[in-house]
Amino acid sequence: MRNKVVWIIPLLYLISLFEGMAQEKNQQMYPGLFASSEVLKMSLYFDITKHVRKKSEEYCPGRVVFYDYGNDSITLNVRCRARGNNRKDNCFFPPVMLNFKPDTLHTNEGYVTKLKLVTHCVNSKTYREYLLEEFLIYKLWEIISPYAFRTRLVDVSYFDTGEREKHYNATGFFIEPLHIMTKRTNTLEIKGEYFHEAVINALDADRVAFFCYMIGNTDWRIKSGHNIKFIKLNEAGREEITAIPYDFDHAGLVNAAYAMPSPWSSAEAVIERDFIGRCRDYDDNYYALIDEFNSAKEQIYETILNYEHLEMKKRKQIYKYVASFYSEMKKPDSFVKKLHSDCMDRY
Repeated sequence: MRNKVVWIIPLLYLISLFEGMAQEKNQQMYPGLFASSEVLKMSLYFDITKHVRKKSEEYCPGRVVFYDYGNDSITLNVRCRARGNNRKDNCFFPPVMLNFKPDTLHTNEGYVTKLKLVTHCVNSKTYREYLLEEFLIYKLWEIISPYAFRTRLVDVSYFDTGEREKHYNATGFFIEPLHIMTKRTNTLEIKGEYFHEAVINALDADRVAFFCYMIGNTDWRIKSGHNIKFIKLNEAGREEITAIPYDFDHAGLVNAAYAMPSPWSSAEAVIERDFIGRCRDYDDNYYALIDEFNSAKEQIYETILNYEHLEMKKRKQIYKYVASFYSEMKKPDSFVKKLHSDCMDRY
């Protein structure tokens, strides 16, 4: 019996050592996912056959390999499921939620347990352009507001572990997890779908409305938290909630074939702009935001025209669409009058 105890202790030590090594391997420090503008190369292995056919929200096992870790790569176990209510209905290949639990992806920006991957929807040139245009919108919002989700383009090699065993490449992009964004901006996430108007910072809300008007997006609503996240600034005396928009594939700037105006909008087509911000009894915010957006105009134009992931013809179309917004603001009084005619009494 004594000899068995002597052997058991070293054996337990070896087991814990190997487990520690495995855990350390799965928790390697990965460079910042969103600090680089380089396209991230990765491979994703999971049951694509099931993902396409069932578009299920149940997780299935998979594996992800990131290739820009110096000259090496990192492999992690991951669970995958379909996400995105509209796109599950409209897309052949819906977006993917990557869940790294029980492992964790450690980055210079913080730990990552879940990561949203926006996918190609349909594997065609047109739908690839839709994705790249939506990615561009995220970059434009970063110009307007410091409270924005960062994004990272991804070149994905998909490997189907299901019955079809299909392999192909497609473009996608990651969206920064909310907890990393709040850490970066020194803010706090506020959970909830409905907030009284008094607790929403009016200027922040109107900034979202201006931006969505610029890109022709009505697929958002502060009242219900539709395609909006809420944060609170960690600043003394600032108790109001700030709204952050996301999910822009229904914007007129993208003009996706499946997109349509929201039921609460009076627009008849997505390319038609409709200001669905809240009606104000004062115009101070509107005039302040006209100045703000005009100050950002050259940077916005430059970002669009230098966006190398789209052909120049498409860039010029986007430039023309955004320029029509700026043309409206050349006569501020007339523009503000139009906002009053379009605005909503409720979000």
